[in-house]
Amino acid sequence: MADDVQRRMRLAQMAELYYLERQTQSEIADRFGVSTMQVSRRLREAQQLGIVEFRIHHPLPVDSEPARELQARFGLQSVLAVRTSRPEQVKGDVARAGAHHVVSVLEPGHTLAVAWSSTLALLAQELPYRPFENLTVVQMLGALSLSADRYNPYDAFVQIGTQLGARMHPLHAPTVLRSRHARDALVDDPAVKTVLDLARAADVAICGIGTAGDDSTFFRMGYLSRDELDALRAQGVVGDILGRFIDAHGRVVPWSYGDMLVSLDLGELKRIPQVIAVAAGPSKIRPILGALRGGYLSHLVTDADTVRTLLHIGDQVAGP
Repeated sequence: MADDVQRRMRLAQMAELYYLERQTQSEIADRFGVSTMQVSRRLREAQQLGIVEFRIHHPLPVDSEPARELQARFGLQSVLAVRTSRPEQVKGDVARAGAHHVVSVLEPGHTLAVAWSSTLALLAQELPYRPFENLTVVQMLGALSLSADRYNPYDAFVQIGTQLGARMHPLHAPTVLRSRHARDALVDDPAVKTVLDLARAADVAICGIGTAGDDSTFFRMGYLSRDELDALRAQGVVGDILGRFIDAHGRVVPWSYGDMLVSLDLGELKRIPQVIAVAAGPSKIRPILGALRGGYLSHLVTDADTVRTLLHIGDQVAGP
């Protein structure tokens, strides 16, 4: 008994020196006449015995445990599972968390590629003023020319760039053109090509994830007919990223305007080192699943209920 108390006292002393007095493991090893490897093992033992406990006060209301599980399952760099108290607040709460997460990921000298969605429009409004030295913000998706939404993609882009103190390179082009020839001519224009090339070389990208339901942006804006939307769903389409429709496994499914989009394609998106997706709510569960299985995301910001639902799907959510 006495030996156990003495051992625990020694573990507590080492922990105090390391965690409270900020001594290095090498300094502690010299003090106790042991190796640094032994110090490392004893610090882990102190945690296992409950001698050392950690309490993290997260500035945002998040569920860390399911987020870590989903992160590990898909090999993501991070997952934020935002707790919300009321369904009508889900999109706003997730947008707020996404705004702070973007700031935490960015570094001076980075290029940030931005898409558009209603959630990203809210994110732009929540973004704190945090200028970064030598930061560039670039659009990677043209703006819809038919818009019945309350937000303007260009306004959201400018707001993001302004809050981050960045050089801005807008993409002065619609999302969709009416022919492949018109699209090819536009993306070969030096002004448009320069912006898309900057987006392809971005360090970080931020995007939303669309659905394949009646709330699909392309259906609401008239680019998809009812028959074509139904046909896409019959092929297994669950949603879209950058206007590219995907199935539950993340495979791209062609559609009538798929070759007429002014945007990066999903292969180019996947090559950007850090891709942050911000999407929330029950309608986004299957599209998020497809994006995860396709390996398009590095970071996911969503609501805690969505994360738990994805985890409960079990084997169906396993990676690609």
